[in-house]
Amino acid sequence: MAKKWLDDITIRPIGLSDTDALLEMVMQSSGGLSSLQPRHEFLEDYIKTSIASFAGKKPIEDPHKYLLAMYHGQKLIGCAAVKTQIGIDSPFINFDIIGEGLDQYLVASSRFTGATEVGSLFLHPDYREYGLGKYLAKVRYLLMASEPWRFGDSVIAELRGICGKDGSPLYDHLFKDKLEKTFLEADTEYFDRNPDALGDIVPIGRVDVSRFPLDVRATIAQPHPSGNAAMRMLQYEGFIFSGTIDLFDAGPIVYAYRDTIRTIINRKSCAAIPVSSVTGGQPHLVCAGEVKDFRAILCLANMGDNGLLISDADYKKLDLNPGESIAYWNSNPTLVRTRKGPVKAHY
Repeated sequence: MAKKWLDDITIRPIGLSDTDALLEMVMQSSGGLSSLQPRHEFLEDYIKTSIASFAGKKPIEDPHKYLLAMYHGQKLIGCAAVKTQIGIDSPFINFDIIGEGLDQYLVASSRFTGATEVGSLFLHPDYREYGLGKYLAKVRYLLMASEPWRFGDSVIAELRGICGKDGSPLYDHLFKDKLEKTFLEADTEYFDRNPDALGDIVPIGRVDVSRFPLDVRATIAQPHPSGNAAMRMLQYEGFIFSGTIDLFDAGPIVYAYRDTIRTIINRKSCAAIPVSSVTGGQPHLVCAGEVKDFRAILCLANMGDNGLLISDADYKKLDLNPGESIAYWNSNPTLVRTRKGPVKAHY
């Protein structure tokens, strides 16, 4: 059964006026979304940092957070982010998995310091039936492709592990008694990976996995069930498991090289041609601008002789200047003929 189509979807940098709507949206999470904590002050600070990053007010060597928001009309329905230079302002400490079987152990690691991270992906539950999650994920890669030099060569994604309001098996086994806090309390308090605080709790040396209870071992490097779709999308883009897991919830960290991410490779650039209506159009994710003025829409479009044909209304949403090019991605295969003659589909 084909997924429903939804009109009037736009994506742009989030604004400070969206704070209350963002809080209301993430309150619907079951917990464990460290980068989208359901606290007004936290989200307000996140948005302010994002606004400054898009405005280019800090040197490129400094960490930046670019938070994009998806809207249905004027309603905020989702968000996704790209973060650069992770681990520079505050340590990004996790566990590396070493060995296998009875010889497997964990070692605290900060190997991804300086990398770029994609994360903070959340789509309103009421809109998940429309298949919008993949476009919300892909728009981050189009943002990176608009000015690649702003983003690191190595790109990671940290998937939520087995956790929730009742706790997390790894956290409960290693940290709960020592910290005397629930998983959600600790996840909130230690989100910024404060080095002074972490120095007191991160295990030194090897942590033997063979000594873990079976229920704890079973969660290592496993994404939360709600993140299985996100894992598949990342794998489709070319991300692979890095051998590193989250410090508290044991969720897997996956990575890819920026310029080999599938959406970045397959994006196209051309002129946008406004037309009164698009006949038989296919879904396209279309974006314009560089980082400072990045904006995107989800629309029906077709390729014409001189560029991508989009409706007059969608052309206005992109607020294009005369001669300004657009970049786009669409999910439909391009048919090409091989030497032997048969037609194959390439995505």
